[in-house]
Amino acid sequence: MKRLMLLCAIAIAYCATASAQYRSDDVPFNGMVIDATGKGMARVNVWVKGTERRTVTDKKGRFGLLNVDEMETLVFSRRGFRVEMPVGERKSLSVMIIDQRIAAADECPALLDVGYGYVKRREYNSNYNIITGEELRQSVNPDLESILISRVPGMMRTNGELTLRGRNSINLSSKPLILVDGAEVEDLSMVSVYDVETVTILKEGGLYGMRGANGVISVKTRSR
Repeated sequence: MKRLMLLCAIAIAYCATASAQYRSDDVPFNGMVIDATGKGMARVNVWVKGTERRTVTDKKGRFGLLNVDEMETLVFSRRGFRVEMPVGERKSLSVMIIDQRIAAADECPALLDVGYGYVKRREYNSNYNIITGEELRQSVNPDLESILISRVPGMMRTNGELTLRGRNSINLSSKPLILVDGAEVEDLSMVSVYDVETVTILKEGGLYGMRGANGVISVKTRSR
């Protein structure tokens, strides 16, 4: 019994701490992306069109954002599709995607009731970020690397070397792994911003082993 009471106390303290990180006027907008079978779709990128407010669905297809206005549009993308959905008067959203298009979209009371439950990754997650080519081409600067440096916190060029987290070592390279359509390249000089579909920034590139120790910049072009 004492152990149960202790666990309850810890849970209450955790919830109080989690709630404290949100302002009293923040409004959660929870959603879910599912396929034709009703199964949640993981790793779907979700963002508010025309802004830098973005997130990614979890393994059950759930996502959370804050303060989504009824006049805004949500964009959903994953390898193979990119679709948009005006928010309208919805306070939550369950989206079914079939054959690269939205087959159904409804407000879901069950999602509305969980409050801050799904709001885990918020605007510009520090370790994971996807920027669309459409966003990049809004810049008057045609140089892809310069645009990214101006948009991605922590990205810079130091002593001729592009870095995501500053220089980690005086003697060893701090250069991130750079991929274009899955192939490793030395830099981004040969990539035109007009050819870019998405740029994914991973500041923690453990998925790529030692090659990703300094982070990963992965560019997907529209030609592939």
